[in-house]
Amino acid sequence: MKLLAVISILMILAPYETLAQDDVIDNEVFNKAVGYYNMGKTQYDLQKFDAAIKFFSMAHILNSSNSDYTFGLANSYYDLGLYDSALKYIEQTIDLAVDQPDYHYRAGNIHFHLKQYAKAKDNYQIALNNLNDEYPINIYICTYNKAVSEYQIRNFEEAITDLTKLIELDSAEMKYRHLRGVCYLKSGDDTNACEDFTVALDLGNQSSAQYLDRYCN
Repeated sequence: MKLLAVISILMILAPYETLAQDDVIDNEVFNKAVGYYNMGKTQYDLQKFDAAIKFFSMAHILNSSNSDYTFGLANSYYDLGLYDSALKYIEQTIDLAVDQPDYHYRAGNIHFHLKQYAKAKDNYQIALNNLNDEYPINIYICTYNKAVSEYQIRNFEEAITDLTKLIELDSAEMKYRHLRGVCYLKSGDDTNACEDFTVALDLGNQSSAQYLDRYCN
């Protein structure tokens, strides 16, 4: 009877012992992943992007559900100019955290460099729609690149809207005026186009002089 009682107790305790062992293993894996990630961040801050990729990859292998690790990989490949690889990891990152603005801002930049302007525009818009202080982005670059993307896919009215917002924020930036002038010209509004080219030239944009000579005499 005593032997049966001992066996029964061991059978009851066995699942809990296994669970405890699993917890220890999971914690070890988690801590290793965090350690590799922190080493990756250090290398990234030193602009040693190849080394950063090594450590971010090791963290990602141990924990594929952490968006920080895939984002680290996306940023490192982006800074190396390896945009196809950057795209692979930013897509995984967005799958893990859909509406985080800095993720979509980076995705927009990657698509922009790959000349995938429609996708770039969509990601920039998501980033702008979800602004928050916890995940800051450069609103000026985001909005300007979105405007350029709109221009590239011939959405001139949308580009004008974006550029007008930028001009309201910084009326002294000549490239905003010049590009808006080009968009006005493409949409058939020569009057506003010429006004923008005149202001852009006054601000120092010499390219605007060619447009003035050709379209505004």
